[in-house]
Amino acid sequence: MPFSHRRGPDGTQQDPAAAEADLQASLAALARGGIPPRAEQRLAELREARGAPQGAGYEEVRPLFTSDLSVNEFALLTATGLRPVTQVMGSSVYHVGWQGTPGTFFGGLTMGRGSFELEVLSEAWNNARSLALSRLQQEARFAGADAVVGVHIQWGAHDFAPNAVEMVAVGTAVRTSGAERTDPPVLCDLSGQDLWNLLRAGYRPVGVVGATTIFYVVPQWSTQALTTSWLSGRSNQELPDFTQAIYTAREVAFGHLSAQAQAFGAHGIVGVSIDQKIGRREVETGNNTRRIDLIVTLHVLGTAIVEGPGRDLDVHTTLDLRGAL
Repeated sequence: MPFSHRRGPDGTQQDPAAAEADLQASLAALARGGIPPRAEQRLAELREARGAPQGAGYEEVRPLFTSDLSVNEFALLTATGLRPVTQVMGSSVYHVGWQGTPGTFFGGLTMGRGSFELEVLSEAWNNARSLALSRLQQEARFAGADAVVGVHIQWGAHDFAPNAVEMVAVGTAVRTSGAERTDPPVLCDLSGQDLWNLLRAGYRPVGVVGATTIFYVVPQWSTQALTTSWLSGRSNQELPDFTQAIYTAREVAFGHLSAQAQAFGAHGIVGVSIDQKIGRREVETGNNTRRIDLIVTLHVLGTAIVEGPGRDLDVHTTLDLRGAL
């Protein structure tokens, strides 16, 4: 098959001009933070097949659905009046801008010691996550869903794009059994069992909150001696520079998390997950000496909740979420 031909959604060969038009339309939609028109069309057709929500009294059809729910999760969610619609996904491949290395000057000389946030890296991952979750929410909206449950996020980098990172958010879109619809759909990273227990306790989710902080640690002279000298193995001793950096990253991340929850008007955050990664970087300091710097990456994610009727999900949500290194 010539390279100039592409296949359409039905598997048939597509005219090159039409294929190029589809590509440009998809790129334009992604540039606006949206989803490709083909995905939008597929989800809209799914919504129409179910019986588009037009208010109370509409008759709902139940076509085949897909989800990543376990059998237990499915059974518990249906008991609360939530019905799976389809599995939804949002993704973003994001270019990372230039980030200078803190604490060093020409020849490895030290300008300062301590913990420094790599703000360009943190921002890139947070923006990628925000786009991925926004597209997840848009897919759920086009499918006529009221919420997305079991949201989980994968992140990474690829050899084909060394200066880019990728965020992928996946979850199961669900509908409530009531006549009132939720627009936009609420995002929730809780499992089906946890959501069932939450609703039974008289609380409801209002959105996903999260943050990522990435810190670069330039150690003090005493820490450098402990990490590079042959004498370092003679006694047990804490490395306070590195311990302090982890505390700092955690405080900054949870500060962002709390601010987002307050913007939702939440009463608390549940299901918080913490993912911590520590990398090392050897820096030549001259005269055949070196030091070991650390890069601390901390990601936190959770679901903001408010106290209220367990079956009521008519809330609005915004996104400003975490990333990873």
